[in-house]
Amino acid sequence: MQIDPTFSNSQNLFVVDNGDKWTVYRYLNEWCQISHSFDIATGYFEIGALLDLDGKWQQLDKIRILMGSETTYRTKRLLIEALNTQVSTKLDSSLEEAKESNPFLHGALAIVDGLKSGKIECRVYNKEKFHAKTYITHPKLAIIGPKALVGSSNFTRPGLSQNVELNVQIQGGQDVAKLQEWFNYHWEQSEDITSEILTLITRHTRDYTPFEVYAKSLHEFFHSHNLTANEWEENTS
Repeated sequence: MQIDPTFSNSQNLFVVDNGDKWTVYRYLNEWCQISHSFDIATGYFEIGALLDLDGKWQQLDKIRILMGSETTYRTKRLLIEALNTQVSTKLDSSLEEAKESNPFLHGALAIVDGLKSGKIECRVYNKEKFHAKTYITHPKLAIIGPKALVGSSNFTRPGLSQNVELNVQIQGGQDVAKLQEWFNYHWEQSEDITSEILTLITRHTRDYTPFEVYAKSLHEFFHSHNLTANEWEENTS
């Protein structure tokens, strides 16, 4: 698919670099309040990005997340196998990191509901290496017009607020339309993995029985605990 790369240069350049003034998190936070939907393309995706926007993304009617995979997988079967290893491992890791500041994963149940209802859709582009990043925002008021943020920020916690990034806003109607055309084309060429993402997150949000909690506590305690001589004697007496 050939896209004319020419963009109008009449607009002022609006830069979002995660500096003191503007972070991608702040940018998306404010757009959540006036938009009905987001289309997001990202090389990498972390659940923590949605957790950070908890209470904000729920104001949207729809979020489409198009992500890349580490390798090209020609069939969905191979792709799902990869999700069960590479991609799911990274998502699991991001959830574990999120628990450090959010031990009960507040906001995760809302994401589960969003995935179940179709409010959040996730697809992975697996035909070639996919490392694109753009955030296309569709405002509720037509007079505002759609905008797009294009640059280096992945839809991850570091990409939204921690890393030094370089993103610029595209404002022209025709320019954003070209980006939307590009997004829609790659979206249609991608594999839906919403149910796989849902399964992954659900593992972290299910209720555990008292026995499971007790067994896990014992495992963690003895995993790094060397018994003293007195403890050995008490356990063997």
